[in-house]
Amino acid sequence: MSKYIVPIGVQEQRERKIMLARIATVFVLCFLFWIVMAQDFHPLSIAVAIGLSLASALYSFGLFFEHHLRPTARLILRLDLVVLYLLIILYLSYIAIYDIIVRMLTGRFNPGIVKIRTRLKSPFGRAVLCNTISVVPGTLSLWMEGSTIYVHWFNVETRHAKKAAKMINYLIEDVLEKIFG
Repeated sequence: MSKYIVPIGVQEQRERKIMLARIATVFVLCFLFWIVMAQDFHPLSIAVAIGLSLASALYSFGLFFEHHLRPTARLILRLDLVVLYLLIILYLSYIAIYDIIVRMLTGRFNPGIVKIRTRLKSPFGRAVLCNTISVVPGTLSLWMEGSTIYVHWFNVETRHAKKAAKMINYLIEDVLEKIFG
């Protein structure tokens, strides 16, 4: 038998193990979030946290792991890329805040809406990109259609879609592409 041909039963077992590992990952994240936010270690609170985390993990499993990416996606995100992503957001936010303050005080700004395209294939990755664009001061994601995102930009420097995407997505899209694909 060829090493590329996998019997049906073995493939189903592998997919079931992957699905259970991903449900467990979402469960643990929900549970830890509950504990951090509630800061209550009473047995009743822990029991409610376990129940709601399990229900959330079973209900939202499909939102975190797209069906077409399930066989090939990594089980756990690379922590180094997530930390790098957070540092980039922090860096870009400080630069944007300074830029907005200067533009507000001098009155030199040109607000408008631009259309940009993203290279991200994952719908969840695109949603994270839209939220990241909205978190950075001076930009706000308005609408997303497929790989196109409409962004309100505090100071429109270009209407060219590729140049605008490069200026708005600076560093963000590259890291998200490595995380989500």
